[in-house]
Amino acid sequence: MAGHVALAQALSYARDFKALQQASLARERELGQANGRLRAAHRQALRYAEDLKKTHGRVERVFLHSLLALANALEARDEYTRGHSERVAMLARQLALSAGLPAPLAELVAQAARLHDLGKIGIPEAVLRKPSPLTPAEWEVMRGHPLTGARILAPLEFFVEGTSIVRHHHERQDGSGYPDGLSGDSIPLGARIVAVADVYDALTSDRPYRPRLSHEVAVRRLRRESGRNLDGDLVTLFVDLIGDAPPERPV
Repeated sequence: MAGHVALAQALSYARDFKALQQASLARERELGQANGRLRAAHRQALRYAEDLKKTHGRVERVFLHSLLALANALEARDEYTRGHSERVAMLARQLALSAGLPAPLAELVAQAARLHDLGKIGIPEAVLRKPSPLTPAEWEVMRGHPLTGARILAPLEFFVEGTSIVRHHHERQDGSGYPDGLSGDSIPLGARIVAVADVYDALTSDRPYRPRLSHEVAVRRLRRESGRNLDGDLVTLFVDLIGDAPPERPV
C-alpha cells in the first residue's frame, strides 16, 4: 500500500512539475514576444527621435536664413552700411582659410560675420546714423549690440560657435574691448578673424562722420592696431592676403 501511495505522489509531483515547466516555457515565450515588441518600439522611438532632430535642424536653419535676410534688410536701409556684412564675410572667409581653418569652419566664420551686427536692430536710428561723434551714453547703447545679437542667436544649438563669434567680435587683444573684456587667445579665433575684416571694411567705407580712407591708410591703421586691439598674426596674414590693392567690394 505504501508503495502505491509513494508512486501516486511521485506521479502527482511529475504532473505538477510538467505543468510548471509548461507554464515557465509559456512565460518565456510571452517574455520573448514582449521583448520583441519593446525592441521594435525602441527602434521606432529612435526613428522618431532622428526625424524630430532633422526637423528641429531644418527649423533652426530656416530661422538662421531669416535672420540673415533681416540683417541684410537692416543694412540696406542705410547707404553707409549697405553691403558691409557681406564684405566682412568675404574677407573673413579668406582670412580664415589663410589662417589654416578647414573650409567648413571658414564658412561658419563667414556666416557669423554676416550676422555680426545683427544686434544693432535694438539701437535707435538716431544713434546709428548720427553724423557727429557719439556721447558716452550713446556709446554705452552702441556697445550693447554684440550681446543683443548673441541673445537673438542663442536658440540655434547648431550655431553655438557662430554665436560666440558674434558676441566677441569687439573684444580687443589688450582686454579693453567688450562685452566681456577678453584678451589675447581667450578671444575665440573666429571673433579675432571677424574683428580684422570688420575694422578694415569700416575704415575703407564712407561713414556719416567721415569719408572712407584709402587702402594704404587703412593698412597703416591695421598695423598700428596690431597686437594692441587686433591679433598681430592675423593682421600680418590679412595684409599679405589683400596685397597692394583693395579687394573687390560686393554690394
